Amino acid sequence: MTQSLLNNWYNQQQFDFPKESLESLSRALGIAQNISTDLVCKDNSYISQNHLIELLNVLVKLQADDEVIIASILFHVLRNGEVLTQGQRTNFTPKVLFILDEIFKVSQLEWMYDTQALEKNGESLRRLLFAMIKDVRLVLILLADQLVKLRSAVNFSEEIQQELAQLTQTLHAPLANRLGVWQIKWELEDFSFRFSQPQAYKKIAKLLAEKRTDREDFIAYSIEELTNKLREVKIKADIVGRPKHIYSIHKKMKQKNLTFDGLFDIRAIRVLVDDLSECYAVLGIVHALWKHIPKEFDDYIAMPKGNNYQSLHTVVIGKGGKTMEVQIRTHEMHEHAELGVAAHWRYKDGTKQDVGFDNKVNWMRQLLATDDKDSNDLLAQFETETGEERIYVFTPTGDVIDLSAGSTVVDFAYHVHTEVGHRTRGAKVNGNIMPLGTVLDTGDRVEILTSKIAKPSRDWLSEQSGYLNSAKAKAKVRHWFRENDFEQNVVVGKEALDKELKKFALESVDLKQFLKKYNLQDVDKLYARIATSDISVNQILRLAEQQIRPKEPENFKLNKTVVAESNSISPFKIEGLANVMATTASCCNPVLGDAIGGFITRTRGVSVHRMTCDNFIHMMHDQPERIIQVLWSDDTSISFPVDVEITSYDRKSFIKDLSAVLANLKANIEALTAQPDRSHGINHLNLTIRVNDFEHLNLVLSRISTIEYLISVKRIA
Repeated sequence: MTQSLLNNWYNQQQFDFPKESLESLSRALGIAQNISTDLVCKDNSYISQNHLIELLNVLVKLQADDEVIIASILFHVLRNGEVLTQGQRTNFTPKVLFILDEIFKVSQLEWMYDTQALEKNGESLRRLLFAMIKDVRLVLILLADQLVKLRSAVNFSEEIQQELAQLTQTLHAPLANRLGVWQIKWELEDFSFRFSQPQAYKKIAKLLAEKRTDREDFIAYSIEELTNKLREVKIKADIVGRPKHIYSIHKKMKQKNLTFDGLFDIRAIRVLVDDLSECYAVLGIVHALWKHIPKEFDDYIAMPKGNNYQSLHTVVIGKGGKTMEVQIRTHEMHEHAELGVAAHWRYKDGTKQDVGFDNKVNWMRQLLATDDKDSNDLLAQFETETGEERIYVFTPTGDVIDLSAGSTVVDFAYHVHTEVGHRTRGAKVNGNIMPLGTVLDTGDRVEILTSKIAKPSRDWLSEQSGYLNSAKAKAKVRHWFRENDFEQNVVVGKEALDKELKKFALESVDLKQFLKKYNLQDVDKLYARIATSDISVNQILRLAEQQIRPKEPENFKLNKTVVAESNSISPFKIEGLANVMATTASCCNPVLGDAIGGFITRTRGVSVHRMTCDNFIHMMHDQPERIIQVLWSDDTSISFPVDVEITSYDRKSFIKDLSAVLANLKANIEALTAQPDRSHGINHLNLTIRVNDFEHLNLVLSRISTIEYLISVKRIA
């Protein structure tokens, strides 16, 4: 890197660092000037000579301290293959060297550039969390570095963009959210969304651009109106329009099943005041000035989010009947909302206690303090704990418990204590006896009813039962069964798997071929891990379908140069042909997730079959020249017809119960025929239902299996 670049950057800064720190910073910049080549990272992304300048700019914006700035410069030196001599290292403080060494080690972990290495991911995450507990500042460098990579990735290949997006969505954005670093969290999310779902990103960006002028005029008018009211009561406030980020719009549209025009907060303003009492005073004025929507009010000051975010949120109806979100918070709350853990070092002289920072570090300690050290459990728990949606419930003594949205009373019990969870037999929610699968809401008061003997139920591990949402609680239940009942686990796991293999017509699978994948020595251990949900039945079903898939004939050659969607509403992509009609074969009705192939018909374009379909197998052998590779489209809005066969005891309300289950799971019935067997009191039903994908089908069949008086249910292959 040229000396002028670094000198220009340094001269533009206004650091208030101590003299010793400025001298160390100058020495670090001097070492970095020797880096004159560009760098290709392990993830194949490209780092230019300007990367360091961009990294430092992000860290300065985060108000990072002198030790982080110096460590980040030296980190750039190390990852370019240079080595710091012992003499050079003595020029820097132990804290700088600790951050440097830890961030460099973390950057070398396989998960940092390969999200496919699932067996190693958990251990990489564990090492990262341990390093962060010792000094959480290293995560600022990790997040800032990834953001600079994403900004540069507009010039990378689509493959590298996808890999960067996946890694960011898995690790960096959730970390930024949980640690409260919102200033770069939104940009990490927007770039990831842009690279992973470019069409959806462009659609929302276009909608925002089309209405930008009207939106800005409305916000300017609203700010002026509110400013005048606050001036009348002598409240000093900074009011600005709040930018809406593309990924947050997409997420809200998806979560609430809304169109762009149906969102309340496309227009938004933020009010910053000096103290807490003024927050509520401003809220009263806002509600007096404009009519508010009661269900859209959130008090995150009285009940902060899990990352210690505090603010008042309300939605009002402004000029012309247009909705607008108003956020109200103090300047200090805003600083913590934007900077998160980075704000803590503003007070590192000990003059002010930072409770929010302590909570964030404690979260990492709790994540590592688990009964079960399984890496996959840690990954699942990380995903649960870094989710944005949280609920806040109360113990009988009034203590507040922070849980992920969707948590049940059993999740609550395990959060209180492992033994409380193991001994749970019932629960009261707001004073009423409720089922163990009851999903909790913010404000609920929960009391757990326990037995003297610790014995969790195997049903709690069932994915379809709905008893547990927390990965941490599931890990504790699995650990209990691993330690207490191996022989029974083998029996339970075998019964569960055999039942599902039969349901999907996959009984001929050779399970021994899967042992190496899971590092197991025999099938009994596979059954045991299925019983404890360490390995899901769904995983085995997918492997079974891939195993049974017939091999392509040697003379079956595909043109892999063109990938084109056959038409705008097709769920398929056809390899090698553009603008070709593709239709689902009625003989096997493939569903998203099935292994599929195409047969070029004479009059109906390409007919798409399951690879295990008998007709397709004959076609492959008899007319291999007419076989073509077919991929599933990226369009997740398309549904698929599936034929299902149900046998039940003859009961008047059975079809009513069946319809209720299917309606609840949004699996529409397209056709239904019944063949009653009066002599045996049995009814045979054949249904055609629409499902989204293989997982949706599996969920539907599992829920049907719970209906009273059912004998069997299976997909008709």
